[in-house]
Amino acid sequence: MLELINESNSYIFDELAQDYEDEFSPTSGKKKNQDGKYPIDVDWHTPNVGYYWKEGSKVVGFSIVESIDGYFEIVDFYVIPAYRKKMIGKNMAFAVFNQHPGPWRIRQISGSESATKFWRRVIGEYTNENYTESKIENPP
Repeated sequence: MLELINESNSYIFDELAQDYEDEFSPTSGKKKNQDGKYPIDVDWHTPNVGYYWKEGSKVVGFSIVESIDGYFEIVDFYVIPAYRKKMIGKNMAFAVFNQHPGPWRIRQISGSESATKFWRRVIGEYTNENYTESKIENPP
């Protein structure tokens, strides 16, 4: 079930975002700061929209949606490792897509093959394979 991230529950995002950054750091190259925390690049505040995914009363993931150049874009998406392979990521993605009808764009950082595989499968199922894919290179 989707639940909006807000001021009263944002402490959960703060913790999960650190877990996400730690797991993703070999690909992103991010390092912890002097306080032992990763810098968080995305924000759940307006104009972005942040969602938790809950299984019962437990928050097991989050997704941050941003509107960029006329497209909705998931700028962060995370499922706690113990809850993966249980269709939670797919269910959360579908619920987020349904909350924001209109054109979407999904991008992954180079080197994140598992994310690319996940999004191809999920988007393919959601759109009945009616999507286009392109590769862009980040400038140095």
